[in-house]
Amino acid sequence: MKIYSFDGVQLYAHHECWLFKENHPEVFQSFGCGPGGLGDLFIPDNIFGVDVSNACRIHDWYYRFWPGNTEKDRKMADQLMRKNLLIIVRAKSNPFALWLREPICQIYYIMVRKYGVDAFFEERE
Repeated sequence: MKIYSFDGVQLYAHHECWLFKENHPEVFQSFGCGPGGLGDLFIPDNIFGVDVSNACRIHDWYYRFWPGNTEKDRKMADQLMRKNLLIIVRAKSNPFALWLREPICQIYYIMVRKYGVDAFFEERE
């Protein structure tokens, strides 16, 4: 795991994720938070005005391209998403806004842990 700069914020990602972002920027840009469709209304790419889409894009890369295919791999990807979400909101929030945004990061994590299992394993088929 290495730290890379995504829009001026240092996020964690595997080196292969960074290479994918560089070699396939249009595909990487298409990734994001939420399951798509109406689900994106409940899990948007921003948390009270802070764009967290790069944390979700990294997470989507792990779900699609990480070579591991176990629940342990899925949990690692989900925990990495939460870590990167927190890095972003901590870098871009004053103390009051942080108080509002940090719990939403935890909700994103809970949602992906509860509802992301099918998406993770379907990406491997």
